[in-house]
Amino acid sequence: MSVPSETMMDLLKELALLKELDSKYETGPRSELEVSEFDKRQNRRREIADQIKALGENGG
Repeated sequence: MSVPSETMMDLLKELALLKELDSKYETGPRSELEVSEFDKRQNRRREIADQIKALGENGG
């Protein structure tokens, strides 16, 4: 597997993990720490989307 493909797979795995954590967040009461962690996951999700887009544009 090429490096861009491996990178893409790693990013997709991370997105799946973030989605799982978010589903747990949505089902219960939220502390300030949980809200902060959710915000960090949202930011990371945007970063991953940008990285995936860049990989796609570069033919990866």
